[in-house]
Amino acid sequence: MAKRIKALVEPSLLVWARETASLPLEEAARAIGVPAEQVEAWERGEGEPSIPQLKKVANAYKRPLPVFFLPEPPTEFQPLRDFRRLSDAGERPYSAKLAFEVRAAQERRAIALDVIASLGEPPTEFGIKASVRDNPETVAKRVRERLGVTLEQQSRWGEPDKAFKAWREAIEAVGVLVFALSGAHHQVPLSEVRGFAIAEQPLPAIVVNSKDRTNGRIFTLLHELGHVVLGTSAIENDLEPPATLPAPARAIETFCNRLAAAVLMPRDALLVEPLVTAKARTGSEWTDAEIGALARRYCVSREAMLVRLVELGCADRAFYQAKRAEYAKQYEEIEDDSEGGGFAPYQYQILSHVGRGFARLVLQGYYQNRLTLSTVSGYLGTQAKHVPNIERATFNVSA
Repeated sequence: MAKRIKALVEPSLLVWARETASLPLEEAARAIGVPAEQVEAWERGEGEPSIPQLKKVANAYKRPLPVFFLPEPPTEFQPLRDFRRLSDAGERPYSAKLAFEVRAAQERRAIALDVIASLGEPPTEFGIKASVRDNPETVAKRVRERLGVTLEQQSRWGEPDKAFKAWREAIEAVGVLVFALSGAHHQVPLSEVRGFAIAEQPLPAIVVNSKDRTNGRIFTLLHELGHVVLGTSAIENDLEPPATLPAPARAIETFCNRLAAAVLMPRDALLVEPLVTAKARTGSEWTDAEIGALARRYCVSREAMLVRLVELGCADRAFYQAKRAEYAKQYEEIEDDSEGGGFAPYQYQILSHVGRGFARLVLQGYYQNRLTLSTVSGYLGTQAKHVPNIERATFNVSA
């Protein structure tokens, strides 16, 4: 029997690849098909995996095989601060799926920067910076002006899906990449993450979880834009920061929430709404129908609208706390509305995941002969035969 050829791989690379994939030793061993003691021995430098075993390692850790032949682990991207938990979820390491999606988003951003450099063009600068000491209302006005979204436009959207697409398009147009965890191969439970931001400049990136209801995704999108404004890369998962967060982290989350609310529901516009002025005169309690009507007008969730009304002194916090528990129960019973209407055509599934901003940039590289068709399809995560349909969908902004 022919002797198996051993892979000459540095133990530190095996440790690095497993840990950055967020895989416990036992789980990694099951994926590779060897005992956990064997993986542990490899990581101590006691023997090496065979070439077939290393291929299984690469597949389990979601890394290209050539990476394992480097002399030392490559420099990793900056880690994201972990504000990602629902209030009752507790602290735990990233799942392997989330770790992969974070890395994929970071790599996609790096690809975009490389393409821009090859085109000889400067990247679009978002250009708005702030600190937690700034007034979120003031910063929100600057953000809306930069995005070019008017109240008249917002009132015409009517449906959450149209609103999400419009906000996403506006954000992508000002130099921020927007990706989504969507499609069969990019599923991360909503209980683990609603979204995250890579706030590095230029070309920061936002990722939202498509398992969320559309109104929830809209708020997450603007919340993560708040992280871009603050320059804090983070993962999180709650409408209100839990009391267990340290004060500095809580200040960041509170600012981002208030900024998102102020962008989506501007103070001056909301305070002159007939429903709001009527409540100011009568002092009566809000009904679900009234909250729902306002929420639909601004394309936000009922909870987000009620939080905003409390913030503006138009509703009582105790009333909000009671309604929040009710909304949470209803929320658990509602299936993700992004999954309820059947599957979108394949080209739109790709665009939902990578975003039109990224797709346009990659296609521009192809038009100017900086990228081959094979490279374009690889960057878009599909086969070359699908690129023409994706190209048409990319520039069909009405779809």
